[in-house]
Order: sequence, then structure tokens, then C-alpha cells
Amino acid sequence: MQLHKMPPRLKIASNVIDRLKTVKSECTGYLYGLMHDGALLVVGLSIELDEECYSLPADEQERCHSQSKLHFPTEVDLCGFVTFSDKYVTPEFLESLQQDVQITDNPLLLRYELGNPAGLKTQFCVHENLKDTSYEVVNESDLWSQFIYVRLQTKIPLTCELQTDALSEAMLLLRKKLAAGMVCFHFPKSSVYLMSSEAENGLSGLSGDPTVGELCSVSGDADCNQSLSEGCGKVKGKKKCSLKDIDVLSVEMLLKSTRDCNVEYPNKCAPVIQHVKRNYKCVKTFIKVDSLSMVHRNSQVVRLYAVLVDSLWRNLKLAENSFLEQLLISKGPSPVVSSPEPYHFFPQGCGHFVTIMYPKKKPDFELDKERCLLHKVLALPQDRPFFRRGSAHIFANEVPANAPLINVHEGLNSTVKDGEVSLVQGTYSYHHYRQDRIDDNGWGCAYRSLQTIISWFRWQGYTEHPIPTHREIQQCLVNIGDKPSSFVGSCQWIGSTEVSFCLESMLGITSRILSVNSGEEMGNLGGELSFHFKHDGTPVMIGGGVLAHTILGVDFNKNTGELKFLILDPHYTGGEDLQVIQGKGWCGWKGVDFWNKTAYYNLCLPQRPRCV
Repeated sequence: MQLHKMPPRLKIASNVIDRLKTVKSECTGYLYGLMHDGALLVVGLSIELDEECYSLPADEQERCHSQSKLHFPTEVDLCGFVTFSDKYVTPEFLESLQQDVQITDNPLLLRYELGNPAGLKTQFCVHENLKDTSYEVVNESDLWSQFIYVRLQTKIPLTCELQTDALSEAMLLLRKKLAAGMVCFHFPKSSVYLMSSEAENGLSGLSGDPTVGELCSVSGDADCNQSLSEGCGKVKGKKKCSLKDIDVLSVEMLLKSTRDCNVEYPNKCAPVIQHVKRNYKCVKTFIKVDSLSMVHRNSQVVRLYAVLVDSLWRNLKLAENSFLEQLLISKGPSPVVSSPEPYHFFPQGCGHFVTIMYPKKKPDFELDKERCLLHKVLALPQDRPFFRRGSAHIFANEVPANAPLINVHEGLNSTVKDGEVSLVQGTYSYHHYRQDRIDDNGWGCAYRSLQTIISWFRWQGYTEHPIPTHREIQQCLVNIGDKPSSFVGSCQWIGSTEVSFCLESMLGITSRILSVNSGEEMGNLGGELSFHFKHDGTPVMIGGGVLAHTILGVDFNKNTGELKFLILDPHYTGGEDLQVIQGKGWCGWKGVDFWNKTAYYNLCLPQRPRCV
């Protein structure tokens, strides 16, 4: 790691400052960042839990924080501390500040005054003294333009006795083996191989001393320039959604079949065989490695070797922790464990990826304690899920070619003077006529709006219920007694009330129903809809006459009453082409005159559950 004797320049991600404002009680926390070009960039934080939090014992809290950095991208390490009360700044605290931070000789201390957004004081610890320093705020888009996420995916075999000591020893030997120069890395869709961290002979397929940014453009990697929002890729040369961009460079690992003469190996003696006759249970599996590293695009490619080995170490340590926790819970002569699977999350407002290992056979409802703990530690809201499997980030190369577009409203701007924009929160899929090889033109608009709403609950991790087909929606309404059996397989319309019935029956989601006598009265709903999108943030289905639409947001000036609606139109019959959808107004801002003056409208406002 790069060490600096003089205090570096300081940069702080805007997400970190925003999350500091959410802390309401006196406590301390940890800051995580990385060094580049003489500057310390703080990108993450975790809050120290009090003794009463979730009834966790002190040693478990300490273990939680000692493992916090494993959830961050590689290269993001402990760089300092934050305190929300000066009473914590003692000589002992300053001593621990110097001991725990490794990426800089000058650990950072943030003093944040509770209830005062402007009360942020930054200091570097220099020779056990605190020295005031200024800082620069870096927003998300600037952060993404400077850094590349390097994604390493591989599988590593593991065979050992199913006991805590044996498993820990096997995992330790495995990490030592991988760190001893026995691996090389390949960048798919290119002939570039990274075989060591040496400037000479460490890189094959590229000449000179290229940067990571140059490698990303040279390799032609399909993940480069992908959209950061879940599930976004490209269709026919056009982005599947207009989102902020971040580069993701894919890497695969290869094991060397021959040894380098100048590499030291963990096992330098002749093999020793010990035969013990007894019954024991063996675990034989493949550890799935899927790790992310956050690397500045101007970093040298040869430096990636050490970064990728470190990312392997972190991922294997997360896997080991998952195995050990399962063994502690599954007591008895025949413990049962399942292979841990890695998931990458990008929580709204967090500003960076969070990687978590979940046991394959453990359902989400049994992981609520772990999720609550992560929300608390990372200073994230406690009323919405961020770490359920369903809300895991979907990378571009994992999205089927014909999948529905994601968040097609992004990039569209309203024109209400001095208006306040309130939008759908999170991710949804755009469902419209003639998708899924179903020709529902003329009758299926409300079905499609319901599919879009259910996709929102899936993307946010509230449910794992699949997107229902038209027939499944009809069968649901028959099952609850709302429709006769002849309704199944028909081309009959449904409305807002039927949408609410399906949401409650399929997902257990309640809805509010609003009604207006004419399209002109829609102009009176600005305040109510604005509150809904701020409070619940779910898409709204509206039905009137023979048409149904989805409302994704409002732009409302409460002083003048001027109001515009962000409409997602399910009547679109074309292909998955964002340019056409936005350019032709299939998703766009509409005034009150968009609504039929003579039609009666019902609005279905799904209510977001308060849970993690």
C-alpha cells in the first residue's frame, strides 16, 4: 500500500457527507477511502454500534467492524475515524487512530456536530497532533468518471473436514497458495494476460506501461462503459436506459501449471501423509469468487496484479466467515452448510458497491438480522431493503438481450417554473404492448402497468414473485372471486381496483385508491402525488375510460398550481429502443390537458412496506 509522510490533500464523496447527516446520536465511526496522486479520497463510512444495538455482545460488534472492509471494493481501506461528540477524542483514541490506519501515515479525523449540516471539521493526525485541513467534495458522477470497477470472477475448489479448525486451516492454505504467484489473470475478449506485478514480463498482450483506463478501451470488454443502474445494457447500439455511466472491467483467473523459479511457495518440504482412522464429515465444493476492486483509471496495469490477489483474499475471507457462521448455528454431530454465494449491491445514496456472501440455501427471511446490522453499520435507512437478493446489482452482460428496458424516464427534464420534482424511487422495468409474444394491443394496458409495478417491487427486493402473465393475472382475479371463470383467457380490460386486488393477493401489498370525476380534476392532485413519490416512491397506475397509464412522478409548483405528470405509456408496440420511447413521447412529461376531460379516473397508489 502507498504510504504518505506528509498530510495528503483531502477529498470526500458527497454520499459520505449526506449519510453523516442521518446520524442522530453521539457515537463514533470509521472512514474508508483510497489514495491516488497524493490525495486521500473518502468514499465510505461505517458507524460503531452501541452495546444495546440488536443485543449484540461487544466481541460480535468488534468482529462486525473488523470485517467491514471485506464488504467494500478492494483498494478501499480504513483511512480514519468520525466522531459525533468531542468527548470521544482522548489520547487513547488518537493512539488507536495511528495504529489502525495503514494506507496513510496521517489518519483522518472528522468531527461532525449533530444537527448542524455545516458543522463538519476535518483534521489529519500528524505526529499524534491534530492539524486542521480543508477538503473538496466529489459528487457521484465525478467519482465514476475517475474510477473503474474491476470485476474478478472464478471458482476455486475446496475439500476439507467440516469442522471450524479444519476449515479455517484449509482456507488459510488456499489464500497462501493464491498469493504465492500461482495465478495469472486474463481480460476476456482480448489477448491480454497479467502474470505478475513486475513491470517487465508481468504483462502480455500490451506493450509499454499502459494504464487501467487504456486497458479498458483496448480490451474491447463488453462491460466497459456499461450503465451502473441494475440491468442496463445496450440494444441495437443504443443504451437500454439513460443512466450515469461507470466502467466495469471483467477479469478471469487462471492457475499456472508450471512454477516460477523465483517464487516462494507455502509448502517447501516433502509431503507428509498422516492417516487417522475415524468417522468425519467432509465438505467438497467450489467457492464462487466474484469480487470488485475500485481502481483509478490512471493506475498502471501491472499494479492490478496485487490488487486482484487482494480481492481474491477478501472474497475467500468472506466465504470462510460464511462457512464458520453456518457451523456455529448448525450444532450437533452432523452440521449442515451450503456454499456461500457473493452478491454485489449498490444501495441508493451509498455511493459504492457492497459485497455480501449469503449461504445458498438460506432464504432471505432468515437473513433479516444480518441485513438490519448492515443498514445500521453503513448509516443507511432502516425502512427499506437494500441487501435482499432481489435488489442485487445486475451487470450488463447478465441481462437477456430481449429483457424489458430499465428506468426509461432518466434523462427527461420537466419545464415547470420553480416546480418541485418528485419521482419514482429505485428501479423498474418498462412493460408495454406486444412484449413476451403476446399481442394485447387494445386491451392489455392495465396488465402491463401492473407488470411494471410488480417489477418495481422485485427490483427493490420486496418480493421474489415472478412477473405475472396476463393469464396469471386473470386467474388471480378469478381465485379471489372478483371475476367469473370465463374471464381466464379472455381479452377483457382490468382497472385500478383489479390492479390493487392483484398486488394484495400476489405480493401482500396494500394500495390507496384515489378517484377524480374528470381529467381536469387531475390538476388538484399535485400535492397528494408529490407526497406519495417522496414517501413511498412506487409507480402509480391510473385508469380512465378505456386507457391505463403509469405515473412515474410529478413536477409541481405549489404556489402557482402548475403541474406536470411523468407518464409511462404501456400502449407502445415497438422494440426496446430508448431513443424512440423518449423521442416519441411514450415516456415523457405531460400537462393536465393530457387527461380526458370527460373521463372518470381511478388511481392505484401501492404502499411501500417499511422493512429491511
